[in-house]
Amino acid sequence: MAKTNHMDVYELFLWLVRLGIGTGTVNGSRFTVLGSVDLEALKALADEQGLAAVVLDGLNLLNSQPTTVYQLSTLNPQLKLEWIGEVLQGESVYAVQHKAAVEMAQLFQANTIKTYVLKGEVVAECYPKPNHRFSSDMDCFLINDNLNDSNNKWISHEEAWKLGNSLIAEKGYKVETIHYKNSTFYLPGLMVENHQFLTPFRGNKRLKALEKLFQGWMREDEGNDMIEGTGLYRPPLMVSTLFLIEHAYSHFLHEGLTWRHVLDWVMFKRKHQSEIDWGALNRYVDEFGFRSFFDSFEHLGGYLLGEVPDVELSQLDRMMLADIWSPLDLHPDGVRDFKGKLNLAGNTWRARWKYRHFTDMNWIQALWIQVRGFLFEKNPTLD
Repeated sequence: MAKTNHMDVYELFLWLVRLGIGTGTVNGSRFTVLGSVDLEALKALADEQGLAAVVLDGLNLLNSQPTTVYQLSTLNPQLKLEWIGEVLQGESVYAVQHKAAVEMAQLFQANTIKTYVLKGEVVAECYPKPNHRFSSDMDCFLINDNLNDSNNKWISHEEAWKLGNSLIAEKGYKVETIHYKNSTFYLPGLMVENHQFLTPFRGNKRLKALEKLFQGWMREDEGNDMIEGTGLYRPPLMVSTLFLIEHAYSHFLHEGLTWRHVLDWVMFKRKHQSEIDWGALNRYVDEFGFRSFFDSFEHLGGYLLGEVPDVELSQLDRMMLADIWSPLDLHPDGVRDFKGKLNLAGNTWRARWKYRHFTDMNWIQALWIQVRGFLFEKNPTLD
């Protein structure tokens, strides 16, 4: 039998993702015998795309089929055991993270603060197995329950953000507040990003308008949609919907997309399809300049599910697809120090083709927004 080529690994990966989330079918696939598959390449690809657990779920589904056609037993047994062990460890990490998040939310709740989850469990609950959605941290947004104490439109959140940081510091945990967008602290088993702002709007008037929209919706929320028994709240649906799009858009421009970003959107959309106000969403997509990005992002969601065939992908879709398959451009030093700013500027220059095709600004304008924000708006406000 001929050795599976590189493109076959890509195709196999997509098929196994579909099986792992319950949308794919076993019958009719051309991958009838897996004995020659380069499992190391497949696992490396699954790790790189943040979907190792979902792909393993697909492999396990094949293993349960009442047929000998899918020869999983011929795959490297040591690597399979390591893969299974890593997924089990990921499930344990998920449980530890969840426990820490609930304890934090209960602490905040005792001090009249509501804890809203950004992405995280709000997206994970859309997966067949929530603990198989990879997550390295928790993003939250705090609102003060005592809204009548404030006459300022934004202060209910600002006070809650500061109080949340103080409560964590009083517990003996270090709270970093050097980045304007969020504070960061480490609880046992969980890194938390406590968002002062939902978007990186510094220097960007359009994102500032989106930030005001987000925070207005959050402030008006009655807080009735709690994840059962946790003290963790789901944001208003339009906040989560637009936030997922903006978050993926930002990743695409600055680091690159992965299939996990696409799958998060696919799973969230499948769960909330009938609840989303699609007319309003499309107006916001146009208003905030996400249209070119969003159209290809949507098409690739269909491609991931096997609903959009390869021949129907546009040139822009294929450009985004190539970016997904490419390694991410990550910098461990982050973007908070001067070296990080240079890294961000370098990313902007390398992404100039993305600005040309997927935004309504060029890379020089994008770079100027970053510089202007850094020099003249170090501590931005919404007033």
